[in-house]
Formats: sequence, C-alpha cells, structure tokens
Amino acid sequence: MLRNKRKAGKLVRAPQKAARIDSQANAHAEDHSDLEHSAPSTDDGFDEPKPTIAKKVPLPTGIPKKNKFKQRDDTKNVKPPTLEEMKELRDTQNLFHSNLFKLQVKEMLDELQLKQKYTDFIEKWLDSFTVFTRQLKDGLMERSHLEIPMKLSQKPTGFVFSKPTREPYLIGAAATGTLLGPKIVVDVALEMPKESLHKEDYLNLRYDQKRALYLTYVTERMKESRAYAQDQFNFNYYANNPLKPVLELTPVTKQVNKHLQVRLFITAPLSSFKAGRFVPWNNNIRPSYYGDEWDEEEPLPSTQHYNANVLFDLTLSENQAHLDKAFKGRRNFQDGLLLLKVWLRQRQLDIGYSGFGAHILAAFIVYLNTQRILHQSSSSYQVARTVWNQLASTDWTKGISLALVPIQTEELNKFAEQYDVCFIDFTGQHNLCANIPLYLYQRVREEAKLAVELLNDMKLNSFPLIFMQKCPLYSRVDNILKISNYSCINQMLTLHSQPRFKYDFAKYGYPQLLQLLTELLKKGLAERVHSILPLETATPAWPVENKAPVIGNYIQLGLILKPEHAYEVLNKGPAANDDPEGAEEFRRFWGEKSNLRRFQDGSITEAVVWGSAQDSPAKKRLIVRQIVLHLLEHQLQLDSKEVQYIAGELDQVYRLSPWFKVNKLKTKLSLDQDTDAEALSPHAIRCYDELARQLHGLNDLPLEIVSISGVSPVFRYCEPQPVLPQAVLVENRILTSTIQRVVIQLGQSGKWPNELSALRALKTAFLIEIGEKLEAQCRLHWVMSADGLLVLKQGYCFLIELAHNKELALLKQEVTERGITTYIDNAASRSLECQHYILPKVSGALHSLHQTYSAFGSTVLLAKRWLATQLLDDGLWPDMATELLVAHLFQQRYAPQSIEAPQTGFIRFLQLLAFSDFHGELFLLNFNNSWQEQQIADLEHNYRSNRQSYPPLAVATAYDMQHAGRLWTSDKSPSQRVLGHVTRLARHALEMIETSLMSKDLRFVRPAQLFRASNEGYDLVIQFKPDLVPNSLSYDLGSPFVSFSQPNFNLPRAGSGDVARIVGLLRSAYSDFAAFFYNPHGGKELAIVWRPPTEFAAKPFKVTELQACSPLGNGRVQVLRETLVEDFKLLLKDFYLRIATPEELKREQREHQKPKRYFDANQTEEKSTPKPKVRKAIEKEAPPKKKRLIKSSALKALK
Repeated sequence: MLRNKRKAGKLVRAPQKAARIDSQANAHAEDHSDLEHSAPSTDDGFDEPKPTIAKKVPLPTGIPKKNKFKQRDDTKNVKPPTLEEMKELRDTQNLFHSNLFKLQVKEMLDELQLKQKYTDFIEKWLDSFTVFTRQLKDGLMERSHLEIPMKLSQKPTGFVFSKPTREPYLIGAAATGTLLGPKIVVDVALEMPKESLHKEDYLNLRYDQKRALYLTYVTERMKESRAYAQDQFNFNYYANNPLKPVLELTPVTKQVNKHLQVRLFITAPLSSFKAGRFVPWNNNIRPSYYGDEWDEEEPLPSTQHYNANVLFDLTLSENQAHLDKAFKGRRNFQDGLLLLKVWLRQRQLDIGYSGFGAHILAAFIVYLNTQRILHQSSSSYQVARTVWNQLASTDWTKGISLALVPIQTEELNKFAEQYDVCFIDFTGQHNLCANIPLYLYQRVREEAKLAVELLNDMKLNSFPLIFMQKCPLYSRVDNILKISNYSCINQMLTLHSQPRFKYDFAKYGYPQLLQLLTELLKKGLAERVHSILPLETATPAWPVENKAPVIGNYIQLGLILKPEHAYEVLNKGPAANDDPEGAEEFRRFWGEKSNLRRFQDGSITEAVVWGSAQDSPAKKRLIVRQIVLHLLEHQLQLDSKEVQYIAGELDQVYRLSPWFKVNKLKTKLSLDQDTDAEALSPHAIRCYDELARQLHGLNDLPLEIVSISGVSPVFRYCEPQPVLPQAVLVENRILTSTIQRVVIQLGQSGKWPNELSALRALKTAFLIEIGEKLEAQCRLHWVMSADGLLVLKQGYCFLIELAHNKELALLKQEVTERGITTYIDNAASRSLECQHYILPKVSGALHSLHQTYSAFGSTVLLAKRWLATQLLDDGLWPDMATELLVAHLFQQRYAPQSIEAPQTGFIRFLQLLAFSDFHGELFLLNFNNSWQEQQIADLEHNYRSNRQSYPPLAVATAYDMQHAGRLWTSDKSPSQRVLGHVTRLARHALEMIETSLMSKDLRFVRPAQLFRASNEGYDLVIQFKPDLVPNSLSYDLGSPFVSFSQPNFNLPRAGSGDVARIVGLLRSAYSDFAAFFYNPHGGKELAIVWRPPTEFAAKPFKVTELQACSPLGNGRVQVLRETLVEDFKLLLKDFYLRIATPEELKREQREHQKPKRYFDANQTEEKSTPKPKVRKAIEKEAPPKKKRLIKSSALKALK
C-alpha cells in the first residue's frame, strides 16, 4: 500500500509490483521509519488478509522516547491504490507475457520522446515564419532567380501572387505530437488564398502549376530574408510525386545541429472549387492537353488518381483539424502511433509513391475510436495491438469511411470500384489510400498479422523482432525485376500503356509502369506468385537553383513466390476442342512458346513447357525468370539485355568448377558439366541408402546392426563442395577428396570389455569383420584406418564408425583418491557423444527441414562458401554453427512467408550476423517441439544468470539439453574477436548488396565481390606449394593475395587433410602470439595476424612462460617475431613455397606480372608477343611454375 504523503500520479514501480503479483508474495513486512514498503495487491477475487496489529505496550512515565522499531497500525496511514495504478498493474499481468516486454516498450518510448529544445525551436520557428508571411506582399511574379520545381509544358506568364490570408500551421507528426528521429521532419502547411485560383483551374494541371509557382515565390522571398539567410534550401517531391513539390529547409543553428528539417507544403481551401469537381469518376485532364484526339461520343476516361492528388491539398486542413482533436492531450494515442511508425519504418513499407504512410495509421486509430473498437483510455500497447489486429482482419478493398456525414453503401462501393484500396477521409471526398496498390496493402496486412502472432507467442521475446530488427523490403522478396533503360521505358509507355492511365496519372511514368507490369505478370505467373511489390527509394532533394529532375523512368519490382506452384515446368491451357476461343487467347498470350500437346489422360490442350522434371533445383528456380523475360519480350518487345532479373545470381559459388571435366570420370551417373553441389547431393544419398541396405543384409555377423546414420553434411544437403564419384583404389589405398561419415550401432551384448583400450580394439576387429563381409558378399573394397572402416562404393568413399554406449561411459569414468568411481563429462566424452549420438539426430532433423523448405540446403551452401572465402575455417567458425543458424532462420517466423530463394536466405543470414545481440541471445532450435515451455524458460533463465559460463555464440538444439549452448561452439570457436570480425564483414556485405539492389544504375553485385576476402589487415602470408594442395571442386573465385595459378585436381589420400592438420598444429602452439586464417575450400595461402605488441614485450624469466622466447640477458626474455617465423618454417618443412607480406605480393603482381586466369594462361603465353624480344627469350627459358620472391628489408630481417 501507499502512504498518503506520496504524490498522486503514475505508479513508478509498476513492473516490480506486477512481478510481486505474479509470485503472490503477500507477506506483510515490518515498516521502518526510514523506508516505505507497500503491501502487494491482488485481483483474484479473494479478500486480502488483514495485517496483524501489535499490542500496544504502555510507556514508562517521564519523557516519552520514540521507539523506531515499534510496529505501527498501517491501516490509518495508507490509502488504497488509485484506479490508474490498478489498471497499470492489471495490464502488466494480462496484456504482457512478461515484464521484460513492457519495460522494453516503455524504455523505447522514453527514448523516442522529443527533447524540449526541439519543441521550443519548432514553436519559435513557426512564430517567425508567421511573421514572415504577414510581411509578404501581393504582386506579379515576373522573373525568378529560382527554378520552378515542376516540369511545365510552357513557361508561366502572368502569375499573380496573393498574400496568404491564413497563418501557417503544423501538419502531420508535428501536429499530433509523434515526431520520430533520427532526422526530425517538421511539416508546415501554407494555404494559398482562394483569390489565387480561378474556377477553371481544376483542369489540365493548372492548379498544380500555380501551386508550384506559389511555392517558388515564397522560397525566393525566404532566401532574401535575413532570418533564413544561413539556412539550406532544397526542393523535393513529396512521396516521389512530381505533382507535389515541397520545400525542404534545414535550419543552420546550434540548437538543433542539423538534426531537424522543415518541410513546407502549399495547400488550398476546400471551397476553392465546387464540391463535385474531384469525384473519382470525373475527368479533369482532357486528352487535348497531351495532343490526343478523343471521340466525342465516348465518355471521357476518369482521372481518379489525379483527382485524389488535388484533394490531398484541399482536404488537408480539415483532416488535420480532426486528427489534432483526436490526438491532443492523449499520450496513449500518441505513443501507440509512435510504436506503429517504428514498426512501419523498419519494414520500409512507407517509402515512395505507393507507400503506406503513417498518416493512414493515424487516421485508422481515429476510425477505430469512432467505431468503439478502441477506447480512449487504452494504453499505447493496446492501441498498437488493436491496430494490427484490425489491419489483419478488415478488408479495405470494399471501402471504409471516416466521413462525419455517413456515406451510403452504394456510394462507398462506387468509390471502392475506382481504387485498389479505399479509405475515405473526414470530408467524405478524398481517398487516403488512392495510390496504394493491392499487393502492397496485402503485404501490410500480412505484416500486421505476423506482429500479432509474435505478440501471442509466449516462448519468444517479440520486442526485437517487431521494433528493433530492420526488415528491408528487398530482403522479403525472392526475385527482383529491374528496368532502368530510359528509351525502353518510353517505348513501353508509348506502345502499351492505355491512354486512360496516361490521363489518370498525369503522364507520370512510374505508376503507369507499375500498372502495366503488375497486370502482365499477374496474368502470366498466376499461381506461381504470391505478391508483386514495388521497391522504391526516396527521391533525393536538389538545390532550389537547379531544374527539377525527371523521375519515373525506372522501376523495380520484388516477387514473392508460392513454393507449391512456382517451380512447375508446365503451363497447361484450355483444350482446343472444348474452348477454341480460350485456346486462341492462350496461343496469342504465350506466342511461339505455346504448342498443342497430348497428355497421358488423353486430353489434347495448348501447353507451354519450361523445363523437364529431371532438371536440377537451381534450374527449376529460374523457371519464373524464364517466364518473366519471355512475357516482356513477347508482349512488350523488351529485350532481355535491357532487363536485370535478379534470381540465382549467387548460385555460381557452389557450382562445379568449369576447369574440372566431368566426362573424364568413370561413372554410370549422368552428370552435366554445369552441375552444382546441390544437384550432386542426391546421388551420394542414394549410394548411401544402398550401402545401408547392404549393411543391414550382411550375414553371419556376431551382433546385428540396429542403426545406421549418415552424419556428413552431404546427407542434409549442406556440403558446399561438389561431391563427385571420383574415389579410386590405388595400391590398397583409397584416394578421394571427400569422405562421407556413417555411424552404426550394434545390438545389446554383455561381453564387451570394461577397459577402454580393449573395447576400442574389439571395435576395430568388428569393423574388420564388417569389411570382410562387405567384400565377400557385396564385392566392395575396403581399407582400415585409424578413424574407422573406409568403404569404396560406386566412386564414393564412406567412413564407417562404430558407436557403443560403454565407450562413452569409460571416457567419463574417473577414480577419486578414495577409490570411488565417478562419471564426469570432459572434452573427449562430449566430442564422442556429439559425433555418435547427438549429431545423427540433428542431421536427421536438418534433412527433414530441407524436405520442408527446399531453399534451406542451398542457403547453407552460400553461407558456408561465404565464411570460407573470408578465410574462416572450421577451427575459427564451426560449420555446424552455420547450419544451425540457418536452420534457426527457417524455423523462426521472421517474415509472413517462408524463404523460397537461396539468395534471399543468404541476405537474411547476413542480417542475422550483422544485427543480432550475440551476448544476450541464445539461439534455440526446438526440433519437433521436443522441449517443453518450462524447459525453455529454465534454460533461458540459466543462460541469462550464468552468461559467463557460455561461449560467445550460444546455440542449442532439442537433442543436446545436457550440454545446451556449449556443444556446437566453444570459447575459442568462435572467439569474441572472430564474432566481432564476422559481424563487421556481414554489415559490409549487406551494404554492398543494398547499394547494388536499390541503385538504378548498378547491376547486382558480382559473386567475386562478395565471396573474396580483402587482402588488407594481414601481416604475413605463407604461400603453400600448389602441387601439394588440391584445388576446390567448386567454382574458384580467386585468391585475395595472388593471381590464378595452374589448377591441381589430384586426389589426396583419404582422410589426409594436410592443410587443416598443419593449421591446427600452428594454432595449438602459437595462438598466443598470432592468429591464422585460410580458406578451407582449396585455399593455398595462410594469412597471419600478429597479436598486440604487448605480447612481444620483454618480460622476466619464468620457467612456465618460456614458449617461443629468446634470452635477452639480465634475467629477461622476449618473444621475437623473427624466431616465430623460423618456427613456422620448421613446422611446415617443405610444405610452404614462400613467406611474404601482402604489400610485397601486390607489388610483385603490379610490376612483374599481368594477372592471368589459369584456365587460359598457356594460350595467352603462346599468343602474346611481348616487347622487347630479349624478354621473350628469357620468359621461354624460365620454368613456368616458379615465381620470383621479392625480398624487402623486413623479410631479410626474418631470415
């Protein structure tokens, strides 16, 4: 309870009180004189227990002494909680799943509140601008030093400026109190007087021209004024609308530090024209204005979008007045709108001509309030949640209205017929959603539905997913279509855009293109596509002295595909006999692609075939691309060279190297030269399945094989290296580039030994027995190795390992000093448990995930290839961590639709790396919902309370509960430094992708730009001998240090892994002094970064700290880099070619070599005729594979 002395108002400690209510801690504590305690209040319907009143003890006579430990009667000095306090407590308990979400929302709203200095500046600026407008004088606008911010058909003459009769006023977020940073934009409206307009100005853009002239005149007078002499003046188009120029003024003052911008709108009173002039079905742009002829007998086409454009200005004052009335003094509505604006901005749904603006959400809040759906006393959270609920459930395509005078249903339907989306404003004349296409509105509804689902998910902290995570629209689409050729766009608009669209949009090209392409693609793709979304960028502002730019000559569309129909290879049309007209229309639409075909069911119909059922998944993902390019060429005469269709641009990185010739392989499989790792995985899986059947069918084994599990990445479609059937047996040795691991388990038996060495020897004997049986019964070759049984089958090499529970128990077994046997986890037992028992289950779950989401495997391939090309091997960043993070993306619903394109999945993977809070987030993968809610809650609580005991990147699955968060990663793999390095790399990659995607001039980023590491930041480079390191079978994008060399596809001995073994030895011995980086996918260089200089400082002699130290005398030692380099050479022996710095390698390539691609290096040498001739002779004599080492002073010191 609260004391009477407490000030009335909001309850400050509401979250703590809510927590006490949840825990039902109703104990009544003592009340000390210097502390204030409040008894918790419950709302469970039961009477609260009365506090126990201590008996009063009479004081002795004399001077009364105050006993501060005396328990007083609190019932006389307290009052019950106020209604506001009880409501806040009840909301915390009922509305929020946890106090954390409420505190996060409250903290964000506190940060979003506008500082007082900005509020004072806005008021001061508006007062000064009001004074300025009063000083304006009427007059004829003759010549202006500024350019008019609008493309006019002819130069304006005789424009008479009339002084505004109404004072300027705030509109938008500044008026409703919902300004949002970081760039604060204050919208101010200045109303043209009625006298500036004539009654015929509603026709043929006359109003828009006068509006632009009025804005130019006011801007010129402002620049002449001393009050605005230092400010920056720019023109811009509001919402990318060339008919809506606005002035963007940036005040230059220390008070706002260029974080604030004032945007000036020119409007007109609603009474300037007759009420019926701008109804949607009227025409206000005559065909003769553009030099077109129109049959007088036919009705003029309606210009509903142009009419709505003018009504936006005319109704602005009245609409803003009603919004001010609804939001003024209601902090809950303002905060709720702020939450919605943050949500909308993070998804980039409010950008451009077709954007879903925040003013629509503000009007919708008022609409819900008038419909009694949203109460005036609702909290900000309730406001946002109700808006999302209603957005998801209501259908605006049939029309909703805010009009004060109710609109009849027939008239509302008539309105809705003219637009895709209809939301009538307060005046009953203007459609607030006039420019919003249907697909974008549906996308907003889907995002709102997803937000509600995230809020309802009690297992998830939905706050960062809704408000903090950036979700740009380009990362939500599967394919992207870009058309930026100016002449092609003009040709399309001239030949194929209907005249009514030209009049309706006042000849603005962008909405015409959007309408034309959307209708064409919607008809052609049909069930293949879920949404066609415009991807827009805001038009940049330009100086007021420059001419207005021409916009609308560029369009970019994003396609969200339907997985169940997108990759179908056949478009089946109507039967020629049953529907001849439909068949003729089908042939006309598809052109020469359409053929008459007979199907197995006996039907004969028109059909279009885009591929075969045997095509690889990568080819099937390009079917939509084929359809779109064919439609553009056939219907719009647009050549494919003039179009950029982004789909599968990055698939090249896991494609088979073109320098490896498939036809040289001795195999029965039908393999194409342009195959890739994804298409080759099913061949290896089928061979594994056949081997598993043969193992199960072996006769006369001592114990039955009860379980066989494939644990290699290829069995879950996660192997980025193409797995080819090229393994061979040479002199009782198997040569292969890849090995597929298989784990088998045997039936129960009590005869296994109790000693670890004896058990492993018996396992080896059993594996030899299996190998002999396979050779005798199945005619398979086998070789025994230290890791297990190597079996050669159909060109694939399988490593069979035997798992037994007793081996795991013996590894954990320890005997104490007292002779007591205990079982304790250690690194060896965890590794064995993971490889033999946990990994098979996880591998099966990931295989099932790929069957559900076909893009999962290829997304993992891109992610692994990217990390490898950034010189991050399995020792720095575990491959399983990559697979599980991508699986986390596919399991968690971050978007309304699942990922269907590997390219989109890769972009979201980069976003995960770039913006995740790895310190505070535990990545949980609850396969098959094996974890209960309480188990998840306990694990998350343990993670937060004992964060220091977990690795920097914590990943847990449903199958490793005992080691949750500590099994797949460790403190060193990845370390905190590597995690930060990967985060920076991901952000840089995202910047490159976004720049290329959203730019109309640049094509999509090339794979070599993304999948090649930088050569800066490294201290030394150790180059291996190319003959000893096999090249990767995947497409080689080059080394960051040296040019291409002769490829080496020689098969190494199975399981050798020389480079990985050597790097592991270097790290184990010298990780305290250097960091080692290399590309595990065929990299032939090892990059070294020295630790900070403090590691190489001189230190006192200590026996325990002598590693790599050299004596200095006086009892001191020091680690010398030169000594370390000599140690590296000794460890590498004859494996390395040379050691150099990156700068020397760059200088060598620049001065002595011309970069050559090794697949045509020999041809280039033969055809080239270098000058002078003396050099030619020298080059012929020099051995082709040896390269000259340029030694600098730094390298001489190393010797």
